[in-house]
Amino acid sequence: MSYLKFDKNLMINLEQSLPKEMLRTNQAGAYHCTTIVDCNTRKQHGLLVVPIPEMGNSWHVMLSSLDETVYQHGAPFNLGLHRYSGGVMSPNGHKYIREFDCESVPRTTYRVGGVILTKEKIFISNENRILIRYTLVEAHSATTLRFRPVLAFREANELCIANDTLNTEIPEIDNGVSACLYKGYPRLFMQFSHKPSWTYDPHWYNGFEYVKDLERGVPYTEDLWVPGYFEVPIKKGESIIFSAGLSEVSPRSLARMYEKEIAQRTCRTSFFNCLKNAVKQCYLKDHESMYLLSGYPWGKTLARNTFMALPGATIAINHREDFEKIMSTALKALRNFMKTGELDRRIMGIDLPDNPLWAVWALQQYAKAYSREEASAKYLSDIRAILDYILANKHPLLHIDSDNGMVSTDGTVKPMSWMNASLGGRPIIPRARTRTRGKGLRLD
Repeated sequence: MSYLKFDKNLMINLEQSLPKEMLRTNQAGAYHCTTIVDCNTRKQHGLLVVPIPEMGNSWHVMLSSLDETVYQHGAPFNLGLHRYSGGVMSPNGHKYIREFDCESVPRTTYRVGGVILTKEKIFISNENRILIRYTLVEAHSATTLRFRPVLAFREANELCIANDTLNTEIPEIDNGVSACLYKGYPRLFMQFSHKPSWTYDPHWYNGFEYVKDLERGVPYTEDLWVPGYFEVPIKKGESIIFSAGLSEVSPRSLARMYEKEIAQRTCRTSFFNCLKNAVKQCYLKDHESMYLLSGYPWGKTLARNTFMALPGATIAINHREDFEKIMSTALKALRNFMKTGELDRRIMGIDLPDNPLWAVWALQQYAKAYSREEASAKYLSDIRAILDYILANKHPLLHIDSDNGMVSTDGTVKPMSWMNASLGGRPIIPRARTRTRGKGLRLD
Protein backbone atom coordinates (compact mmCIF):
# COMPACT_ATOMS: atom_id res chain seq x y z
CA MET A 1 0.00 0.00 0.00
CA SER A 2 1.04 3.63 -0.39
CA TYR A 3 1.15 5.85 2.70
CA LEU A 4 0.69 8.92 0.49
CA LYS A 5 -2.45 8.46 -1.60
CA PHE A 6 -5.40 10.81 -2.11
CA ASP A 7 -8.59 10.12 -4.03
CA LYS A 8 -10.79 12.30 -6.22
CA ASN A 9 -12.92 13.60 -3.35
CA LEU A 10 -9.95 15.20 -1.63
CA MET A 11 -8.19 16.36 -4.79
CA ILE A 12 -11.13 18.33 -6.19
CA ASN A 13 -11.77 19.95 -2.80
CA LEU A 14 -9.26 22.82 -2.91
CA GLU A 15 -9.71 23.60 0.78
CA GLN A 16 -8.20 20.19 1.48
CA SER A 17 -5.78 19.76 -1.45
CA LEU A 18 -4.19 23.23 -1.73
CA PRO A 19 -2.61 23.13 1.76
CA LYS A 20 -0.85 19.84 0.88
CA GLU A 21 2.53 20.54 -0.68
CA MET A 22 5.09 18.16 -2.13
CA LEU A 23 8.83 18.53 -2.51
CA ARG A 24 11.30 16.81 -4.80
CA THR A 25 15.06 17.46 -4.68
CA ASN A 26 18.11 16.20 -6.52
CA GLN A 27 20.65 16.33 -3.63
CA ALA A 28 22.60 18.93 -5.64
CA GLY A 29 20.60 21.90 -4.42
CA ALA A 30 17.79 22.03 -7.00
CA TYR A 31 14.18 21.34 -6.10
CA HIS A 32 10.63 21.08 -7.38
CA CYS A 33 7.91 22.17 -4.99
CA THR A 34 4.19 22.82 -5.42
CA THR A 35 0.84 21.59 -4.14
CA ILE A 36 -0.49 18.13 -4.94
CA VAL A 37 -2.87 19.71 -7.50
CA ASP A 38 0.07 21.53 -9.18
CA CYS A 39 -1.15 24.99 -8.20
CA ASN A 40 1.68 27.17 -6.89
CA THR A 41 0.71 28.89 -3.64
CA ARG A 42 4.09 30.42 -2.70
CA LYS A 43 6.57 32.48 -4.66
CA GLN A 44 9.16 29.81 -3.81
CA HIS A 45 7.14 27.15 -5.64
CA GLY A 46 8.22 26.02 -9.09
CA LEU A 47 8.67 23.08 -11.40
CA LEU A 48 12.44 23.61 -11.62
CA VAL A 49 14.16 25.78 -8.99
CA VAL A 50 17.95 25.76 -9.04
CA PRO A 51 20.92 27.29 -7.24
CA ILE A 52 23.05 29.57 -9.42
CA PRO A 53 26.34 30.08 -7.52
CA GLU A 54 27.40 32.90 -9.82
CA MET A 55 24.35 34.88 -8.72
CA GLY A 56 24.69 34.40 -4.98
CA ASN A 57 23.75 31.86 -2.32
CA SER A 58 20.06 31.49 -3.22
CA TRP A 59 17.63 29.55 -5.40
CA HIS A 60 16.12 30.74 -8.68
CA VAL A 61 12.79 29.72 -10.20
CA MET A 62 13.49 28.87 -13.83
CA LEU A 63 10.36 26.98 -14.91
CA SER A 64 7.35 27.95 -12.80
CA SER A 65 4.94 25.37 -14.24
CA LEU A 66 3.97 23.41 -17.32
CA ASP A 67 0.31 23.64 -18.31
CA GLU A 68 -1.04 20.53 -20.06
CA THR A 69 -4.09 20.40 -22.33
CA VAL A 70 -5.72 17.25 -23.69
CA TYR A 71 -7.21 17.60 -27.19
CA GLN A 72 -9.83 15.17 -28.51
CA HIS A 73 -12.05 15.84 -31.51
CA GLY A 74 -10.69 19.39 -31.53
CA ALA A 75 -11.99 20.07 -28.01
CA PRO A 76 -9.46 21.25 -25.36
CA PHE A 77 -9.44 20.03 -21.76
CA ASN A 78 -6.92 22.09 -19.79
CA LEU A 79 -5.38 20.25 -16.83
CA GLY A 80 -3.62 23.30 -15.36
CA LEU A 81 -4.60 25.22 -12.23
CA HIS A 82 -3.59 28.71 -11.13
CA ARG A 83 -4.88 31.32 -8.75
CA TYR A 84 -5.14 34.81 -10.25
CA SER A 85 -5.83 38.25 -8.73
CA GLY A 86 -8.95 38.33 -6.64
CA GLY A 87 -8.82 34.63 -5.86
CA VAL A 88 -9.93 33.53 -9.35
CA MET A 89 -9.00 29.89 -9.99
CA SER A 90 -8.34 29.01 -13.63
CA PRO A 91 -8.46 26.82 -15.66
CA ASN A 92 -9.67 24.42 -12.95
CA GLY A 93 -7.88 21.34 -14.23
CA HIS A 94 -8.09 19.77 -10.77
CA LYS A 95 -11.66 18.69 -11.56
CA TYR A 96 -10.21 16.04 -13.90
CA ILE A 97 -7.96 14.49 -11.24
CA ARG A 98 -9.03 11.03 -10.13
CA GLU A 99 -6.12 10.09 -7.86
CA PHE A 100 -2.74 11.17 -6.54
CA ASP A 101 -0.23 8.77 -5.03
CA CYS A 102 3.45 8.85 -4.20
CA GLU A 103 4.55 5.28 -3.63
CA SER A 104 7.84 5.72 -5.51
CA VAL A 105 7.36 8.99 -7.44
CA PRO A 106 4.49 11.52 -7.43
CA ARG A 107 1.81 10.30 -9.86
CA THR A 108 -1.39 12.09 -10.78
CA THR A 109 -4.15 10.30 -12.69
CA TYR A 110 -6.54 12.38 -14.83
CA ARG A 111 -9.78 11.32 -16.48
CA VAL A 112 -11.25 13.41 -19.30
CA GLY A 113 -14.23 11.67 -20.84
CA GLY A 114 -12.83 8.43 -22.22
CA VAL A 115 -9.21 9.53 -21.70
CA ILE A 116 -7.17 8.33 -18.72
CA LEU A 117 -3.79 10.03 -18.48
CA THR A 118 -1.11 9.66 -15.80
CA LYS A 119 1.65 12.13 -14.99
CA GLU A 120 4.77 11.14 -13.02
CA LYS A 121 7.58 13.47 -11.92
CA ILE A 122 11.13 12.55 -11.05
CA PHE A 123 14.35 14.47 -10.39
CA ILE A 124 17.67 13.23 -11.75
CA SER A 125 20.10 12.75 -8.87
CA ASN A 126 22.90 15.32 -8.68
CA GLU A 127 21.79 17.01 -11.90
CA ASN A 128 19.58 20.04 -12.37
CA ARG A 129 16.98 18.20 -14.44
CA ILE A 130 13.38 17.19 -13.86
CA LEU A 131 11.59 14.57 -15.96
CA ILE A 132 7.82 14.23 -16.32
CA ARG A 133 6.42 11.06 -17.88
CA TYR A 134 2.92 11.18 -19.40
CA THR A 135 1.22 7.86 -20.15
CA LEU A 136 -2.04 7.54 -22.07
CA VAL A 137 -3.68 4.65 -20.24
CA GLU A 138 -7.01 4.79 -22.09
CA ALA A 139 -8.40 6.62 -25.12
CA HIS A 140 -11.11 5.85 -27.69
CA SER A 141 -10.02 8.35 -30.35
CA ALA A 142 -7.00 10.33 -31.56
CA THR A 143 -5.44 12.32 -28.70
CA THR A 144 -3.00 15.24 -28.72
CA LEU A 145 -1.28 16.83 -25.75
CA ARG A 146 -0.43 20.54 -25.68
CA PHE A 147 2.13 21.95 -23.24
CA ARG A 148 2.64 25.62 -22.31
CA PRO A 149 5.84 26.32 -20.33
CA VAL A 150 5.40 29.13 -17.81
CA LEU A 151 8.79 30.82 -17.31
CA ALA A 152 10.01 32.92 -14.38
CA PHE A 153 13.84 33.29 -14.36
CA ARG A 154 13.89 35.05 -10.98
CA GLU A 155 15.24 34.66 -7.47
CA ALA A 156 12.94 32.44 -5.42
CA ASN A 157 12.10 35.11 -2.84
CA GLU A 158 11.37 37.81 -5.41
CA LEU A 159 8.49 38.36 -7.84
CA CYS A 160 8.42 39.00 -11.58
CA ILE A 161 6.65 41.97 -13.17
CA ALA A 162 5.88 42.20 -16.91
CA ASN A 163 8.75 44.01 -18.64
CA ASP A 164 10.31 44.56 -22.05
CA THR A 165 13.90 43.76 -21.03
CA LEU A 166 13.67 39.99 -21.33
CA ASN A 167 15.28 38.08 -24.18
CA THR A 168 12.40 36.76 -26.28
CA GLU A 169 14.52 34.54 -28.55
CA ILE A 170 13.49 30.88 -28.23
CA PRO A 171 15.77 28.81 -30.49
CA GLU A 172 14.64 25.31 -31.38
CA ILE A 173 16.85 22.37 -30.41
CA ASP A 174 16.57 18.59 -30.75
CA ASN A 175 12.93 17.77 -29.84
CA GLY A 176 12.43 21.05 -28.02
CA VAL A 177 13.48 24.64 -27.41
CA SER A 178 15.76 26.60 -25.09
CA ALA A 179 15.38 29.93 -23.33
CA CYS A 180 17.44 32.45 -21.38
CA LEU A 181 15.25 35.39 -20.41
CA TYR A 182 17.79 37.57 -18.60
CA LYS A 183 21.52 38.23 -18.67
CA GLY A 184 23.51 36.22 -16.16
CA TYR A 185 21.13 33.27 -16.10
CA PRO A 186 21.98 29.84 -17.52
CA ARG A 187 20.00 28.58 -20.48
CA LEU A 188 16.96 26.38 -19.82
CA PHE A 189 16.51 23.41 -22.17
CA MET A 190 13.02 21.93 -22.61
CA GLN A 191 12.83 18.71 -24.62
CA PHE A 192 10.59 15.69 -25.26
CA SER A 193 11.30 12.03 -25.91
CA HIS A 194 8.97 12.32 -28.95
CA LYS A 195 9.36 15.05 -31.54
CA PRO A 196 6.81 17.81 -30.85
CA SER A 197 5.63 20.68 -32.96
CA TRP A 198 6.50 24.10 -31.51
CA THR A 199 4.41 27.24 -31.94
CA TYR A 200 6.00 30.52 -30.89
CA ASP A 201 3.15 32.46 -29.30
CA PRO A 202 4.62 34.76 -26.61
CA HIS A 203 2.39 36.31 -23.96
CA TRP A 204 2.66 37.73 -20.47
CA TYR A 205 0.23 36.04 -18.12
CA ASN A 206 -0.59 38.66 -15.51
CA GLY A 207 -1.72 38.50 -11.92
CA PHE A 208 -0.61 35.11 -10.61
CA GLU A 209 -1.53 35.17 -6.93
CA TYR A 210 0.21 33.18 -4.20
CA VAL A 211 -2.24 32.63 -1.37
CA LYS A 212 0.34 31.56 1.23
CA ASP A 213 2.25 34.81 0.72
CA LEU A 214 -1.03 36.72 0.90
CA GLU A 215 -1.73 35.10 4.27
CA ARG A 216 1.75 36.03 5.50
CA GLY A 217 1.26 39.66 4.57
CA VAL A 218 4.13 39.81 2.05
CA PRO A 219 4.04 40.66 -1.70
CA TYR A 220 2.09 37.91 -3.45
CA THR A 221 1.26 38.80 -7.08
CA GLU A 222 3.42 38.43 -10.18
CA ASP A 223 3.44 38.18 -13.98
CA LEU A 224 5.00 35.25 -15.84
CA TRP A 225 6.00 34.78 -19.46
CA VAL A 226 4.75 32.01 -21.73
CA PRO A 227 6.75 31.85 -25.00
CA GLY A 228 4.45 29.44 -26.86
CA TYR A 229 3.37 25.83 -26.80
CA PHE A 230 4.34 22.30 -27.80
CA GLU A 231 1.97 19.74 -29.30
CA VAL A 232 2.57 15.99 -29.33
CA PRO A 233 0.19 13.27 -30.56
CA ILE A 234 0.00 10.31 -28.20
CA LYS A 235 -1.41 6.81 -28.64
CA LYS A 236 -3.09 4.52 -26.14
CA GLY A 237 -0.45 2.76 -24.04
CA GLU A 238 2.25 5.20 -25.10
CA SER A 239 4.46 7.30 -22.80
CA ILE A 240 6.00 10.71 -23.52
CA ILE A 241 8.75 12.17 -21.35
CA PHE A 242 9.34 15.89 -20.90
CA SER A 243 12.74 17.12 -19.70
CA ALA A 244 13.65 20.51 -18.27
CA GLY A 245 17.29 21.08 -17.37
CA LEU A 246 20.29 23.36 -17.59
CA SER A 247 21.96 21.31 -20.30
CA GLU A 248 20.78 19.76 -23.55
CA VAL A 249 20.20 16.03 -23.57
CA SER A 250 19.69 13.39 -26.23
CA PRO A 251 15.93 12.75 -26.48
CA ARG A 252 16.66 9.07 -27.05
CA SER A 253 18.24 8.82 -23.61
CA LEU A 254 15.25 10.16 -21.67
CA ALA A 255 13.38 6.85 -21.25
CA ARG A 256 16.55 5.09 -20.13
CA MET A 257 17.42 7.97 -17.80
CA TYR A 258 13.94 7.84 -16.26
CA GLU A 259 14.02 4.07 -15.66
CA LYS A 260 17.52 4.18 -14.17
CA GLU A 261 16.51 6.90 -11.75
CA ILE A 262 13.26 5.28 -10.66
CA ALA A 263 15.07 2.00 -9.93
CA GLN A 264 17.05 3.79 -7.21
CA ARG A 265 13.95 5.05 -5.37
CA THR A 266 12.79 3.73 -1.99
CA CYS A 267 9.07 3.00 -2.21
CA ARG A 268 6.93 4.70 0.46
CA THR A 269 5.33 1.46 1.55
CA SER A 270 5.94 2.00 5.26
CA PHE A 271 6.06 4.94 7.64
CA PHE A 272 9.80 4.39 8.10
CA ASN A 273 10.38 4.59 4.34
CA CYS A 274 8.38 7.82 4.21
CA LEU A 275 10.60 9.34 6.90
CA LYS A 276 13.72 8.02 5.16
CA ASN A 277 12.72 9.61 1.85
CA ALA A 278 11.82 12.87 3.58
CA VAL A 279 15.15 13.30 5.33
CA LYS A 280 17.19 12.34 2.26
CA GLN A 281 15.59 15.29 0.47
CA CYS A 282 17.81 17.50 2.64
CA TYR A 283 21.10 15.86 1.65
CA LEU A 284 23.22 18.16 -0.50
CA LYS A 285 26.27 17.01 -2.46
CA ASP A 286 28.76 19.42 -4.00
CA HIS A 287 31.69 17.60 -5.58
CA GLU A 288 33.60 15.96 -2.69
CA SER A 289 31.67 17.82 0.01
CA MET A 290 28.32 16.82 1.50
CA TYR A 291 25.95 18.99 3.52
CA LEU A 292 22.64 18.80 5.36
CA LEU A 293 20.16 21.52 4.45
CA SER A 294 17.87 22.80 7.18
CA GLY A 295 14.93 22.56 4.78
CA TYR A 296 13.33 23.74 1.56
CA PRO A 297 12.44 26.21 0.19
CA TRP A 298 13.93 28.66 2.71
CA GLY A 299 16.50 26.61 4.53
CA LYS A 300 20.23 27.05 4.23
CA THR A 301 23.08 24.89 5.46
CA LEU A 302 23.28 25.96 9.11
CA ALA A 303 26.05 24.70 11.38
CA ARG A 304 23.87 24.32 14.48
CA ASN A 305 21.09 22.54 12.59
CA THR A 306 23.62 20.24 10.92
CA PHE A 307 25.17 19.01 14.16
CA MET A 308 21.81 18.73 15.94
CA ALA A 309 19.99 16.88 13.15
CA LEU A 310 22.82 14.76 11.77
CA PRO A 311 22.39 11.65 13.96
CA GLY A 312 18.66 11.47 13.28
CA ALA A 313 19.08 12.25 9.59
CA THR A 314 21.69 9.55 9.00
CA ILE A 315 22.34 7.05 11.82
CA ALA A 316 18.62 6.57 12.55
CA ILE A 317 17.99 5.50 8.94
CA ASN A 318 21.11 3.32 8.68
CA HIS A 319 23.12 5.80 6.61
CA ARG A 320 26.44 5.64 8.46
CA GLU A 321 28.49 6.60 5.41
CA ASP A 322 26.42 9.77 4.92
CA PHE A 323 26.98 10.73 8.58
CA GLU A 324 30.72 10.44 8.05
CA LYS A 325 30.67 12.45 4.80
CA ILE A 326 28.51 15.28 6.19
CA MET A 327 30.43 15.35 9.48
CA SER A 328 33.72 15.48 7.58
CA THR A 329 32.55 18.56 5.66
CA ALA A 330 31.21 20.26 8.81
CA LEU A 331 34.31 19.51 10.90
CA LYS A 332 36.52 20.91 8.14
CA ALA A 333 34.61 24.21 8.37
CA LEU A 334 34.76 24.18 12.19
CA ARG A 335 38.50 23.43 12.24
CA ASN A 336 39.15 26.25 9.80
CA PHE A 337 37.16 28.68 11.97
CA MET A 338 39.02 27.62 15.12
CA LYS A 339 42.35 28.06 13.34
CA THR A 340 41.77 31.25 11.34
CA GLY A 341 38.50 32.79 12.58
CA GLU A 342 37.17 32.72 9.01
CA LEU A 343 33.49 32.02 8.34
CA ASP A 344 32.54 29.26 5.95
CA ARG A 345 31.16 30.15 2.53
CA ARG A 346 28.53 27.41 2.58
CA ILE A 347 27.84 26.50 6.22
CA MET A 348 26.16 29.47 7.89
CA GLY A 349 26.70 30.35 11.56
CA ILE A 350 29.85 28.31 12.07
CA ASP A 351 30.98 30.97 14.60
CA LEU A 352 28.03 30.57 17.00
CA PRO A 353 29.16 29.54 20.50
CA ASP A 354 27.19 26.30 20.88
CA ASN A 355 28.41 24.69 17.64
CA PRO A 356 31.58 23.11 19.09
CA LEU A 357 29.43 21.58 21.85
CA TRP A 358 26.83 20.27 19.41
CA ALA A 359 29.62 18.80 17.27
CA VAL A 360 30.92 16.80 20.24
CA TRP A 361 27.36 15.72 21.08
CA ALA A 362 26.81 14.44 17.51
CA LEU A 363 30.05 12.45 17.72
CA GLN A 364 28.85 10.96 21.03
CA GLN A 365 25.74 9.69 19.21
CA TYR A 366 27.99 8.11 16.60
CA ALA A 367 29.92 6.34 19.37
CA LYS A 368 26.68 5.09 20.97
CA ALA A 369 25.39 3.75 17.66
CA TYR A 370 28.57 1.93 16.70
CA SER A 371 31.40 1.77 19.24
CA ARG A 372 33.62 4.07 21.28
CA GLU A 373 36.67 2.41 19.75
CA GLU A 374 35.57 3.18 16.18
CA ALA A 375 34.52 6.71 17.11
CA SER A 376 37.83 7.34 18.88
CA ALA A 377 39.84 6.08 15.93
CA LYS A 378 38.01 8.40 13.57
CA TYR A 379 37.16 11.48 15.64
CA LEU A 380 39.21 11.62 18.88
CA SER A 381 41.67 14.16 17.46
CA ASP A 382 38.81 16.45 16.50
CA ILE A 383 37.19 16.18 19.94
CA ARG A 384 40.51 17.00 21.61
CA ALA A 385 41.03 20.00 19.33
CA ILE A 386 37.53 21.32 20.12
CA LEU A 387 37.94 20.89 23.89
CA ASP A 388 41.41 22.46 23.88
CA TYR A 389 40.04 25.39 21.89
CA ILE A 390 37.21 25.97 24.38
CA LEU A 391 39.37 25.50 27.48
CA ALA A 392 41.91 27.97 26.15
CA ASN A 393 39.13 30.58 25.83
CA LYS A 394 39.94 31.06 22.16
CA HIS A 395 36.33 31.16 20.96
CA PRO A 396 35.29 34.81 20.59
CA LEU A 397 31.76 34.13 21.83
CA LEU A 398 32.21 31.28 24.31
CA HIS A 399 34.03 31.66 27.61
CA ILE A 400 35.04 29.54 30.58
CA ASP A 401 34.02 31.00 33.94
CA SER A 402 37.11 31.13 36.13
CA ASP A 403 35.03 30.68 39.31
CA ASN A 404 33.15 27.51 38.47
CA GLY A 405 34.44 26.25 35.11
CA MET A 406 31.08 26.63 33.36
CA VAL A 407 30.86 27.89 29.79
CA SER A 408 29.04 31.13 29.16
CA THR A 409 28.07 33.49 26.36
CA ASP A 410 26.49 36.93 26.07
CA GLY A 411 23.40 37.10 23.87
CA THR A 412 22.21 40.54 24.91
CA VAL A 413 23.80 42.36 21.97
CA LYS A 414 23.94 39.62 19.31
CA PRO A 415 21.60 36.58 19.20
CA MET A 416 23.48 33.49 20.36
CA SER A 417 20.76 30.85 20.56
CA TRP A 418 18.24 29.45 18.11
CA MET A 419 15.89 32.19 19.35
CA ASN A 420 17.61 34.64 17.03
CA ALA A 421 14.90 37.11 15.95
CA SER A 422 16.18 40.70 16.00
CA LEU A 423 14.62 44.14 15.91
CA GLY A 424 16.72 47.19 15.18
CA GLY A 425 19.85 45.06 15.30
CA ARG A 426 19.13 43.84 18.84
CA PRO A 427 17.86 40.39 19.85
CA ILE A 428 14.18 40.36 20.75
CA ILE A 429 14.89 37.65 23.33
CA PRO A 430 18.35 38.37 24.80
CA ARG A 431 19.85 35.15 26.12
CA ALA A 432 22.75 35.40 28.53
CA ARG A 433 24.09 33.90 31.72
CA THR A 434 23.92 36.21 34.72
CA ARG A 435 25.12 35.78 38.29
CA THR A 436 22.65 35.90 41.18
CA ARG A 437 23.37 36.98 44.74
CA GLY A 438 24.09 33.45 45.92
CA LYS A 439 26.53 32.77 43.10
CA GLY A 440 23.90 30.63 41.42
CA LEU A 441 23.41 30.86 37.65
CA ARG A 442 20.33 32.01 35.83
CA LEU A 443 19.66 32.11 32.06
CA ASP A 444 17.75 35.31 31.33
